[in-house]
Amino acid sequence: MKLAATPALFLTSVLACLTACQSAPVMTPTQSPLAPNQRPLLAASAQQPTADPGFDPAMQSDQYLCVVEPATNNRSTLKIMNLQTRWVRRIDLVGRVLTMTGDHSNGKLYLSVRSGTSSPYYEMFVLDLKNFQLDRSLSFSQARLVPIDVKVRGSEAFVSAKEGGIGGLLRNELDTGAWEYIASHFPAGSLEWGDRPNLIQSVYFGDDNIERTTIDIDSQQIVDRQKFPHGVPFGNNVGLLAPQGKFFYAFHQLQGEVSLYAFDINQGAVNRQVALQKAVGILYSTVISKDGTRLYASIDNRIERFALQGSFARKMPTIQLQAPDARHLSLSEDQRTLYVSHENTEQISRVSAVDSENNYRVDAFALAGKNEEIIVF
Repeated sequence: MKLAATPALFLTSVLACLTACQSAPVMTPTQSPLAPNQRPLLAASAQQPTADPGFDPAMQSDQYLCVVEPATNNRSTLKIMNLQTRWVRRIDLVGRVLTMTGDHSNGKLYLSVRSGTSSPYYEMFVLDLKNFQLDRSLSFSQARLVPIDVKVRGSEAFVSAKEGGIGGLLRNELDTGAWEYIASHFPAGSLEWGDRPNLIQSVYFGDDNIERTTIDIDSQQIVDRQKFPHGVPFGNNVGLLAPQGKFFYAFHQLQGEVSLYAFDINQGAVNRQVALQKAVGILYSTVISKDGTRLYASIDNRIERFALQGSFARKMPTIQLQAPDARHLSLSEDQRTLYVSHENTEQISRVSAVDSENNYRVDAFALAGKNEEIIVF
């Protein structure tokens, strides 16, 4: 079912400024009634230094670190650090950044943002790291959607969302802004591509059950549903979906102890033996490698690591960090370097060869301000 693209609402102060560490001027763009995909919110190339040519997809090394800093009055600041020169750009947004998704092949960063408090407004922005231009890509709220997760492929965004409390999967044509329902009436959850290009999977981690819905985006049909009790006790539970959606991992935290559960979704089975390998401390963030063989978690001032093989997990040696209160995590494109933000400090920790049993290296560098969500290009 096709949904007509809704005309863009008149935005008020969507984005306030772009500054650099070395520059003082603040630029405030004028408002514009153009459609979201037509209206560039910021063209930063005029202020871009000659020493900073922008993201180069052909380069193998890490080039830019993007970090969210919360600001007052329900605002956020996106900080973009050139990892070679340590030159920093700052982009101010109205609203809180909920998620960041990177498209390394095209050098684009997609940000889901929520503004407002009593009546939240959800939208997505795209930052092109090749020229540092930020655009409002789409509005979830104009389509009456509350987003759960987003996957971007080419010029299309696939969104698991709720509309009026009913879960569904939608496709948005980023070039035109047109929405299209692919499937509905299932629990909207985390998205992961299937083992074929036409398949996408939504996995919902509820209080009692895990539910996976497999959808054929070509035929717009739900082709498989699986639901089984996960048996994870009540507490602070964090779920993580493996590539292709075949396995699911859940960290359970209660009274300062952290346990790991592993699930084979195809078999509807849980490996409870993993839960015996407990860690002590406060769990904050997790990340899994693209090949599904490594799992990392920030707990207190350390990184706990697990070597994964399906529903089996082996605890690797712990990595101690010098800075306290490890928070958000991001893996480099080659999956071998882990970047870590910290609470109440300007330090960013970097763990090289993080997948190695014992030959890893830890260093740190400063990024001024409060650092929360983090992603590396």
